[in-house]
Amino acid sequence: MGWLKKLFTDRRQPPAERQVYATPWDAIQAFIHDPRWNVTILEEGTGWCRVEYDGIIGELIDDPGGEWLQVRFRDPFTEKQAQNELDMYVGWTHHCAQHTLFRWDIDEARQEYVGDAFALLKDQFNAAECIWAAFNSARLLTHESNQLCLGRSFSSLVQGKKRGGGVIISLWDWLESSLAPPGTTIEHSSYHENSYWMGSTIGSAKTEQWAYYAVLRFSAPDFMPYMQRSEDDQLRLYRMHLGIQRWFPRIRNFIILTPDRPETNGMQETSMAILASSGTNLDQIIDRCVREAYEAVREITEWFHFDFNETSAPWFDHTVKKPQTGYTRDFKPRGMPELPETSGVY
Repeated sequence: MGWLKKLFTDRRQPPAERQVYATPWDAIQAFIHDPRWNVTILEEGTGWCRVEYDGIIGELIDDPGGEWLQVRFRDPFTEKQAQNELDMYVGWTHHCAQHTLFRWDIDEARQEYVGDAFALLKDQFNAAECIWAAFNSARLLTHESNQLCLGRSFSSLVQGKKRGGGVIISLWDWLESSLAPPGTTIEHSSYHENSYWMGSTIGSAKTEQWAYYAVLRFSAPDFMPYMQRSEDDQLRLYRMHLGIQRWFPRIRNFIILTPDRPETNGMQETSMAILASSGTNLDQIIDRCVREAYEAVREITEWFHFDFNETSAPWFDHTVKKPQTGYTRDFKPRGMPELPETSGVY
Protein backbone atom coordinates (compact mmCIF):
# COMPACT_ATOMS: atom_id res chain seq x y z
CA MET A 1 0.00 0.00 0.00
CA GLY A 2 3.02 2.27 0.18
CA TRP A 3 2.71 3.32 -3.45
CA LEU A 4 -0.92 4.33 -2.86
CA LYS A 5 0.25 6.62 -0.09
CA LYS A 6 2.69 8.21 -2.54
CA LEU A 7 -0.10 8.78 -5.04
CA PHE A 8 -2.29 10.55 -2.50
CA THR A 9 0.48 12.32 -0.61
CA ASP A 10 1.94 14.58 -3.23
CA ARG A 11 5.17 16.28 -2.21
CA ARG A 12 5.54 17.78 -5.66
CA GLN A 13 2.65 20.20 -5.90
CA PRO A 14 4.06 22.83 -8.24
CA PRO A 15 4.64 26.42 -7.23
CA ALA A 16 2.15 28.90 -8.63
CA GLU A 17 4.93 30.82 -10.37
CA ARG A 18 8.09 29.89 -12.20
CA GLN A 19 11.10 29.29 -9.96
CA VAL A 20 14.23 30.98 -11.31
CA TYR A 21 17.69 30.02 -10.02
CA ALA A 22 20.79 32.05 -10.86
CA THR A 23 23.10 29.01 -10.96
CA PRO A 24 22.83 25.22 -10.93
CA TRP A 25 24.16 25.22 -7.37
CA ASP A 26 21.30 27.49 -6.29
CA ALA A 27 18.83 24.97 -7.72
CA ILE A 28 20.65 22.15 -5.92
CA GLN A 29 20.52 24.02 -2.62
CA ALA A 30 16.81 24.72 -3.12
CA PHE A 31 16.16 21.03 -3.64
CA ILE A 32 18.14 19.67 -0.71
CA HIS A 33 16.88 22.27 1.80
CA ASP A 34 13.19 22.28 0.83
CA PRO A 35 11.36 20.37 3.60
CA ARG A 36 8.87 18.99 1.06
CA TRP A 37 11.53 16.68 -0.32
CA ASN A 38 12.94 15.41 2.98
CA VAL A 39 16.47 15.09 1.58
CA THR A 40 19.29 13.74 3.75
CA ILE A 41 22.75 15.19 3.08
CA LEU A 42 25.31 12.39 3.43
CA GLU A 43 28.45 14.23 2.35
CA GLU A 44 29.15 17.70 1.02
CA GLY A 45 32.11 19.43 -0.58
CA THR A 46 32.82 22.39 -2.84
CA GLY A 47 30.34 22.22 -5.71
CA TRP A 48 29.34 18.65 -4.88
CA CYS A 49 27.14 16.79 -2.43
CA ARG A 50 25.96 13.24 -1.94
CA VAL A 51 22.39 12.91 -0.75
CA GLU A 52 19.67 10.38 -0.11
CA TYR A 53 16.16 11.04 -1.35
CA ASP A 54 13.33 8.51 -1.08
CA GLY A 55 15.81 5.71 -0.41
CA ILE A 56 17.97 6.52 -3.45
CA ILE A 57 21.53 7.85 -3.12
CA GLY A 58 22.74 10.33 -5.72
CA GLU A 59 25.33 13.03 -6.23
CA LEU A 60 24.50 16.63 -7.13
CA ILE A 61 27.27 18.37 -9.05
CA ASP A 62 27.73 22.06 -9.79
CA ASP A 63 28.69 23.33 -13.23
CA PRO A 64 31.50 25.94 -13.11
CA GLY A 65 30.11 27.29 -16.38
CA GLY A 66 26.75 27.94 -14.73
CA GLU A 67 24.70 26.19 -17.41
CA TRP A 68 23.95 22.55 -16.58
CA LEU A 69 22.38 20.75 -13.65
CA GLN A 70 24.09 17.39 -13.18
CA VAL A 71 22.80 14.49 -11.09
CA ARG A 72 24.92 11.32 -10.80
CA PHE A 73 24.06 7.78 -9.74
CA ARG A 74 26.22 4.70 -9.32
CA ASP A 75 25.36 1.07 -9.92
CA PRO A 76 27.87 -1.59 -8.79
CA PHE A 77 29.10 -4.34 -11.09
CA THR A 78 27.75 -7.82 -10.61
CA GLU A 79 30.33 -10.45 -9.70
CA LYS A 80 30.36 -11.62 -13.31
CA GLN A 81 30.92 -8.08 -14.62
CA ALA A 82 33.72 -7.52 -12.13
CA GLN A 83 35.55 -10.65 -13.23
CA ASN A 84 35.17 -10.43 -17.00
CA GLU A 85 35.91 -7.35 -19.15
CA LEU A 86 33.51 -8.34 -21.93
CA ASP A 87 30.68 -8.83 -19.45
CA MET A 88 31.54 -5.44 -17.96
CA TYR A 89 31.09 -3.76 -21.34
CA VAL A 90 27.91 -5.68 -22.13
CA GLY A 91 26.55 -4.41 -18.81
CA TRP A 92 27.52 -0.86 -19.82
CA THR A 93 25.64 -1.20 -23.10
CA HIS A 94 22.56 -2.57 -21.31
CA HIS A 95 22.60 0.39 -18.92
CA CYS A 96 22.74 2.78 -21.88
CA ALA A 97 19.84 1.06 -23.62
CA GLN A 98 17.60 0.51 -20.59
CA HIS A 99 18.11 3.62 -18.45
CA THR A 100 17.91 6.14 -21.24
CA LEU A 101 17.84 9.40 -19.27
CA PHE A 102 21.46 8.88 -18.24
CA ARG A 103 24.84 9.10 -19.91
CA TRP A 104 26.58 5.95 -18.64
CA ASP A 105 30.31 5.52 -18.13
CA ILE A 106 32.46 2.93 -16.40
CA ASP A 107 34.50 3.39 -13.24
CA GLU A 108 36.70 0.30 -13.19
CA ALA A 109 38.60 1.43 -10.10
CA ARG A 110 35.39 1.42 -8.04
CA GLN A 111 33.76 -1.34 -10.14
CA GLU A 112 30.69 0.76 -10.82
CA TYR A 113 28.64 2.08 -13.69
CA VAL A 114 28.25 5.85 -13.44
CA GLY A 115 25.09 7.46 -14.81
CA ASP A 116 24.73 11.24 -15.23
CA ALA A 117 21.53 13.15 -15.95
CA PHE A 118 21.88 16.68 -17.31
CA ALA A 119 19.36 19.53 -17.53
CA LEU A 120 20.04 22.91 -19.08
CA LEU A 121 19.27 25.45 -16.34
CA LYS A 122 18.17 28.40 -18.45
CA ASP A 123 14.42 28.63 -19.20
CA GLN A 124 13.43 25.79 -16.84
CA PHE A 125 10.10 26.42 -15.13
CA ASN A 126 11.49 24.82 -11.97
CA ALA A 127 14.95 23.29 -12.26
CA ALA A 128 14.63 21.56 -8.88
CA GLU A 129 11.95 19.38 -10.46
CA CYS A 130 14.59 18.07 -12.88
CA ILE A 131 16.57 16.80 -9.90
CA TRP A 132 13.48 14.99 -8.64
CA ALA A 133 12.97 13.51 -12.11
CA ALA A 134 16.53 12.11 -12.17
CA PHE A 135 15.99 10.42 -8.81
CA ASN A 136 12.69 9.02 -10.03
CA SER A 137 14.36 7.42 -13.06
CA ALA A 138 17.25 6.14 -10.93
CA ARG A 139 14.80 4.13 -8.81
CA LEU A 140 14.67 1.58 -11.63
CA LEU A 141 18.28 0.66 -10.89
CA THR A 142 17.22 -0.93 -7.60
CA HIS A 143 13.41 -1.22 -7.78
CA GLU A 144 11.10 -3.02 -10.18
CA SER A 145 8.98 0.11 -10.64
CA ASN A 146 9.02 3.80 -9.82
CA GLN A 147 5.40 4.56 -9.09
CA LEU A 148 5.97 8.05 -7.74
CA CYS A 149 3.30 10.67 -8.20
CA LEU A 150 4.03 13.16 -10.96
CA GLY A 151 2.03 15.80 -9.14
CA ARG A 152 0.33 17.17 -12.24
CA SER A 153 0.04 16.42 -15.92
CA PHE A 154 3.18 17.36 -17.82
CA SER A 155 3.06 20.27 -20.23
CA SER A 156 5.68 22.14 -22.23
CA LEU A 157 5.82 24.82 -24.90
CA VAL A 158 7.43 25.34 -28.31
CA GLN A 159 6.91 28.64 -30.12
CA GLY A 160 4.30 29.50 -27.52
CA LYS A 161 2.28 26.36 -28.27
CA LYS A 162 1.44 24.50 -25.06
CA ARG A 163 1.33 20.75 -25.36
CA GLY A 164 0.68 17.87 -22.99
CA GLY A 165 2.22 14.45 -23.37
CA GLY A 166 5.80 15.19 -22.49
CA VAL A 167 9.06 16.56 -23.80
CA ILE A 168 8.85 14.17 -26.75
CA ILE A 169 5.77 15.95 -28.15
CA SER A 170 7.52 19.31 -27.97
CA LEU A 171 10.66 17.83 -29.53
CA TRP A 172 8.60 16.58 -32.48
CA ASP A 173 6.95 20.01 -32.75
CA TRP A 174 10.37 21.70 -32.69
CA LEU A 175 11.85 19.43 -35.36
CA GLU A 176 8.87 20.14 -37.61
CA SER A 177 9.00 23.91 -37.08
CA SER A 178 11.07 26.78 -38.44
CA LEU A 179 13.36 26.42 -35.40
CA ALA A 180 14.85 23.15 -36.68
CA PRO A 181 18.13 23.13 -38.65
CA PRO A 182 17.53 24.10 -42.29
CA GLY A 183 16.50 21.16 -44.45
CA THR A 184 15.12 19.05 -41.59
CA THR A 185 12.28 16.92 -42.96
CA ILE A 186 10.22 13.96 -41.70
CA GLU A 187 11.61 10.60 -42.81
CA HIS A 188 9.09 8.43 -40.95
CA SER A 189 6.31 9.05 -38.45
CA SER A 190 4.37 6.74 -36.16
CA TYR A 191 2.44 6.98 -32.90
CA HIS A 192 5.52 6.28 -30.77
CA GLU A 193 8.49 7.37 -32.88
CA ASN A 194 9.39 9.95 -35.53
CA SER A 195 12.57 10.11 -37.58
CA TYR A 196 13.94 13.09 -39.51
CA TRP A 197 16.43 13.72 -42.28
CA MET A 198 18.98 16.15 -40.86
CA GLY A 199 21.64 16.87 -43.43
CA SER A 200 23.01 13.52 -44.60
CA THR A 201 21.93 11.61 -41.49
CA ILE A 202 18.70 10.57 -39.80
CA GLY A 203 17.80 11.51 -36.23
CA SER A 204 15.00 9.74 -34.40
CA ALA A 205 13.03 10.36 -31.22
CA LYS A 206 10.51 8.07 -29.55
CA THR A 207 8.44 8.05 -26.39
CA GLU A 208 10.48 7.25 -23.27
CA GLN A 209 9.69 5.90 -19.80
CA TRP A 210 8.57 9.27 -18.45
CA ALA A 211 7.18 12.52 -19.84
CA TYR A 212 9.96 14.70 -18.41
CA TYR A 213 12.60 13.72 -20.96
CA ALA A 214 13.19 12.77 -24.57
CA VAL A 215 16.22 11.37 -26.38
CA LEU A 216 17.43 12.38 -29.84
CA ARG A 217 19.24 9.43 -31.43
CA PHE A 218 21.52 8.93 -34.42
CA SER A 219 22.65 5.47 -35.44
CA ALA A 220 25.18 4.01 -37.87
CA PRO A 221 25.81 0.42 -39.04
CA ASP A 222 29.52 0.80 -39.82
CA PHE A 223 30.79 -1.62 -37.17
CA MET A 224 28.00 -4.21 -37.18
CA PRO A 225 30.00 -6.98 -38.95
CA TYR A 226 32.85 -6.64 -36.47
CA MET A 227 30.55 -7.21 -33.48
CA GLN A 228 29.89 -10.72 -34.83
CA ARG A 229 33.56 -11.67 -34.61
CA SER A 230 35.84 -12.72 -31.76
CA GLU A 231 35.74 -11.44 -28.19
CA ASP A 232 38.91 -9.45 -28.87
CA ASP A 233 37.21 -7.72 -31.80
CA GLN A 234 34.19 -6.93 -29.66
CA LEU A 235 36.35 -5.56 -26.84
CA ARG A 236 38.21 -3.32 -29.28
CA LEU A 237 34.90 -1.80 -30.40
CA TYR A 238 33.54 -1.38 -26.88
CA ARG A 239 36.69 0.43 -25.78
CA MET A 240 36.66 2.58 -28.90
CA HIS A 241 33.04 3.65 -28.46
CA LEU A 242 33.49 4.48 -24.79
CA GLY A 243 36.60 6.46 -25.69
CA ILE A 244 34.65 8.39 -28.33
CA GLN A 245 31.89 9.12 -25.82
CA ARG A 246 34.44 10.68 -23.49
CA TRP A 247 35.26 13.28 -26.13
CA PHE A 248 31.88 14.86 -25.37
CA PRO A 249 30.68 15.68 -21.83
CA ARG A 250 26.95 14.99 -22.30
CA ILE A 251 26.74 12.72 -25.36
CA ARG A 252 25.94 9.00 -25.19
CA ASN A 253 27.87 6.78 -27.64
CA PHE A 254 27.53 3.01 -27.40
CA ILE A 255 26.78 -0.23 -29.26
CA ILE A 256 23.20 -1.46 -29.53
CA LEU A 257 22.82 -5.14 -28.59
CA THR A 258 19.65 -6.78 -29.96
CA PRO A 259 20.52 -10.45 -30.62
CA ASP A 260 16.89 -11.17 -31.54
CA ARG A 261 16.91 -8.36 -34.14
CA PRO A 262 19.86 -8.83 -36.53
CA GLU A 263 18.96 -5.65 -38.43
CA THR A 264 20.01 -3.51 -35.45
CA ASN A 265 22.40 -5.76 -33.49
CA GLY A 266 25.81 -4.11 -33.27
CA MET A 267 24.76 -0.66 -34.51
CA GLN A 268 26.36 2.42 -33.03
CA GLU A 269 24.07 4.90 -31.26
CA THR A 270 25.06 8.50 -30.63
CA SER A 271 22.39 10.31 -28.63
CA MET A 272 21.53 12.97 -26.08
CA ALA A 273 18.76 13.20 -23.50
CA ILE A 274 16.69 16.37 -23.10
CA LEU A 275 15.40 16.78 -19.53
CA ALA A 276 12.89 19.45 -18.52
CA SER A 277 10.42 20.45 -15.82
CA SER A 278 6.72 20.78 -16.54
CA GLY A 279 5.64 24.22 -17.76
CA THR A 280 8.97 24.95 -19.48
CA ASN A 281 9.29 26.81 -22.76
CA LEU A 282 11.59 24.43 -24.61
CA ASP A 283 12.54 26.54 -27.63
CA GLN A 284 16.11 27.27 -26.50
CA ILE A 285 16.65 24.09 -24.47
CA ILE A 286 15.85 21.83 -27.42
CA ASP A 287 17.91 24.05 -29.73
CA ARG A 288 20.98 23.71 -27.52
CA CYS A 289 20.63 19.94 -27.06
CA VAL A 290 19.87 19.16 -30.71
CA ARG A 291 22.81 21.23 -31.89
CA GLU A 292 25.15 19.64 -29.36
CA ALA A 293 24.10 16.14 -30.42
CA TYR A 294 24.25 16.95 -34.13
CA GLU A 295 27.68 18.55 -33.84
CA ALA A 296 28.96 15.43 -32.07
CA VAL A 297 27.62 13.25 -34.87
CA ARG A 298 29.29 15.50 -37.45
CA GLU A 299 32.61 15.34 -35.62
CA ILE A 300 32.47 11.56 -35.20
CA THR A 301 31.59 11.17 -38.88
CA GLU A 302 34.48 13.39 -39.92
CA TRP A 303 36.84 11.43 -37.66
CA PHE A 304 35.57 8.17 -39.19
CA HIS A 305 36.36 9.31 -42.74
CA PHE A 306 39.75 10.93 -42.08
CA ASP A 307 41.45 9.94 -38.81
CA PHE A 308 40.04 6.41 -38.58
CA ASN A 309 42.10 5.09 -41.49
CA GLU A 310 44.30 2.26 -42.79
CA THR A 311 47.13 3.34 -40.48
CA SER A 312 45.17 3.86 -37.26
CA ALA A 313 42.73 0.96 -37.80
CA PRO A 314 44.17 -1.63 -40.20
CA TRP A 315 41.61 -4.20 -39.02
CA PHE A 316 38.72 -2.28 -40.67
CA ASP A 317 37.71 -2.53 -44.34
CA HIS A 318 38.03 1.13 -45.33
CA THR A 319 36.92 0.50 -48.92
CA VAL A 320 33.30 0.71 -47.71
CA LYS A 321 33.66 4.45 -47.04
CA LYS A 322 32.32 6.96 -49.52
CA PRO A 323 34.94 9.29 -51.07
CA GLN A 324 35.11 12.75 -49.47
CA THR A 325 36.62 14.63 -52.41
CA GLY A 326 36.62 18.36 -51.87
CA TYR A 327 35.46 18.14 -48.25
CA THR A 328 36.81 20.86 -45.95
CA ARG A 329 37.26 19.72 -42.37
CA ASP A 330 35.41 21.58 -39.61
CA PHE A 331 36.95 19.81 -36.60
CA LYS A 332 40.46 19.25 -35.35
CA PRO A 333 42.08 15.90 -36.21
CA ARG A 334 41.78 13.21 -33.56
CA GLY A 335 43.64 9.95 -33.18
CA MET A 336 42.15 6.69 -32.02
CA PRO A 337 40.36 7.15 -28.70
CA GLU A 338 42.36 5.74 -25.83
CA LEU A 339 41.17 4.61 -22.42
CA PRO A 340 43.46 4.79 -19.37
CA GLU A 341 44.61 1.52 -17.87
CA THR A 342 41.89 2.00 -15.30
CA SER A 343 38.77 3.94 -16.08
CA GLY A 344 38.54 5.30 -12.55
CA VAL A 345 37.85 8.84 -13.68
CA TYR A 346 34.94 9.40 -11.35
